[in-house]
Amino acid sequence: MHWSAWTARLALVSAFAIASPSAAQSPPAGVNPTGAAVLAFQKRVADYVKVHRQADGKVPSLAETNDPAKISEREVALGEAIRALRSGAQPGDVFCEEVRPVLIKVIHDDFAKRSAMDRKALVQELPAKMALTVNMTYPSKLPLATVPAKLLRALPDLPPELEYRIVGRSLLLRDVKANIVVDFVRDAVPTIPS
Repeated sequence: MHWSAWTARLALVSAFAIASPSAAQSPPAGVNPTGAAVLAFQKRVADYVKVHRQADGKVPSLAETNDPAKISEREVALGEAIRALRSGAQPGDVFCEEVRPVLIKVIHDDFAKRSAMDRKALVQELPAKMALTVNMTYPSKLPLATVPAKLLRALPDLPPELEYRIVGRSLLLRDVKANIVVDFVRDAVPTIPS
């Protein structure tokens, strides 16, 4: 079942739990822990998007332009506004504890289905390991290597403000317009023997 189907099913279960006080006290029978973890993650993603939009409203709009300097200035200003709104952000604020093992399993399962040559080629294309911190600017000198399409389809959907990236062995969540690292999961990508 696709992640979107899980979240739709869990939304119905959650609505029932809220409407029924006795159901809210204990988790409903039959709730899939993976689906619940993804739902918790998607709630945190939605909370982040609210912060992104609030910050975006504080930064002057950019008129239609092809000027890279103006685009870069707005990106920096948006990143600063987001940092100010999430000054206490820590790893795990978006990639919550419940979803990290789910994401790691999805990535490991994807890598296990690939040939040894494909795994090695994929890892060689990824940016090298770097020190990651929440709210840091994603280095412009690092390539924005795309997450393989099959793996991307297996990961929970993201809104247009966010994207997944892999750096070294870490899965990270990047704000597309602000070019900042929103959160990351260390050691998410399996070690590939040389």
